[in-house]
Amino acid sequence: TLSILATYGVHIRTFRTVGDYHDVADETLNNIQDAVEDYLEEYYDAGVVDKEEDIPEVNYASGVLSLYLPPHGTWIINKQTPNQQLWWSSPISGPKRYEYDEERGIWVHSRAVDEGGGTGDLGAVSYGEEDTLGGILNKEIEELFGEGLGDEFHC
Repeated sequence: TLSILATYGVHIRTFRTVGDYHDVADETLNNIQDAVEDYLEEYYDAGVVDKEEDIPEVNYASGVLSLYLPPHGTWIINKQTPNQQLWWSSPISGPKRYEYDEERGIWVHSRAVDEGGGTGDLGAVSYGEEDTLGGILNKEIEELFGEGLGDEFHC
């Protein structure tokens, strides 16, 4: 079923089964892992690293995606199955919780959902860059490295 916010054009997904939630969440986390790994392969110069602990690392296991991006810190995105959310922890923006907007195929910050789903008229809701999981990830990568994951990256 969809939440009451569907009335306002926000189609936050309440998954029919836990398996459906895991399918969407795993696909999202795998897509983020692939995008960040591809980004690091293209833009990160491992030749300038003095110590092994200064090498970025991207790891996804048991519902937890870790992005170690030295010297900036570690980002964690993990599944929160009881709430059917993805949780974000960043050394830049702190903790956030995201719910799935099925119609747009993106994870939306819970606060944006609670406030009525971003900005826009009925049926034409739009979210700001920091309202979506893909938006905040792209923004922070760009802040750190001068180049984001790209306009085509959404989740």
